[in-house]
Amino acid sequence: MNIEISRLTMASNDQSGTDQTDRGLRKEYFGNGGGFGRFLPPVFKLLELAVAIICIGLIDDPANNSRLRPFATTRTIALAYSTFVPFLMFSVIYLFGKVIRENIPWKLQSLLNLTAFILYLATAICILHDWSETKNRNYWPPNTQRMDFLCGAGSVAVVGALLYLLDLIVTTRLGAKGEIE
Repeated sequence: MNIEISRLTMASNDQSGTDQTDRGLRKEYFGNGGGFGRFLPPVFKLLELAVAIICIGLIDDPANNSRLRPFATTRTIALAYSTFVPFLMFSVIYLFGKVIRENIPWKLQSLLNLTAFILYLATAICILHDWSETKNRNYWPPNTQRMDFLCGAGSVAVVGALLYLLDLIVTTRLGAKGEIE
């Protein structure tokens, strides 16, 4: 019968135990390394926040000033607002969570990024389709600024979809490696 006794090394003074505790807390709050990868998701969220603000600013004029001549359908405008505003709020909540050092699980971030990618892509397709249909009517009002805004909103939404796709890839890779929580 073999009995094995494990050995536990104890610290000789109280300060070294406190130092180990402090190092554990620092590792928990500031990550497990000095890698650049853990800074990528907040950078992506800042870019996504900027894209959402730009898209809302561009879609606002064609959405609200199409009483006489419709530039975009009501469904497209509803899809655009219901895509841009929630993901603008999610980006703000994520960044606020990073400021107060509250981690959002990477699987939830990946799910939100996948949803955002699909919705941004669908919104961009609808906006650009409405722009194309309006352009193909061969009726250009004297002021084409609203048409330019509509085209710009669709183009920036495509960029937003690509940003969310890159964020999805980076978050999934870092989360699978264990570099982010």
